[in-house]
Amino acid sequence: MNPLLRRIRNGFFILLIFLYMIFEELIWKSAVAPIIRFINAFHLYRHFLDYIQFRARPLSVLILFMVPFALGEVIGTLSAILAAQLHLLSAGLLYTMKIPLIVVALGILQHGKEKLLSYRWFALCYGWVMIQLDKLHSSLLYQQVHSALIRLRNRFSNRSSRLKRLIIRLYRRIRSSRSKS
Repeated sequence: MNPLLRRIRNGFFILLIFLYMIFEELIWKSAVAPIIRFINAFHLYRHFLDYIQFRARPLSVLILFMVPFALGEVIGTLSAILAAQLHLLSAGLLYTMKIPLIVVALGILQHGKEKLLSYRWFALCYGWVMIQLDKLHSSLLYQQVHSALIRLRNRFSNRSSRLKRLIIRLYRRIRSSRSKS
């Protein structure tokens, strides 16, 4: 392959990997994980997941999984269209509507995985997605971008913690100087 084409291809992949990691860090860890904890606190939701795991038939689990998943993907697509049109606030607000739907779909997937995988087409699709994620995570390019992103995040968090300490020190000095006067 032509070195220029290889650089363009690698640059494109680096951009995609970087966007994936940003998505994973910002949206998944910052927004989705707290929503999962919040929704899991509801007694009714836990009963629903118990129903999925122990009593629901495979077809019911498939339908209950597909509805929030499909709605979430439609909302995500509409959000991407709005973002492409530079309606960023609307895109962000619409995307936040996707998160609870995907959380419910993931809960159904986790608790009804055996039933969902009883459908051969679903098992093939799920297996293919897992293989692609494993390939992505084990690729040299992903690992390089991931380590660079971690170094960058640590650099910012170190600066942030220094800034916090500076603000706390200034606050204490101001407070102690006021109490003396």
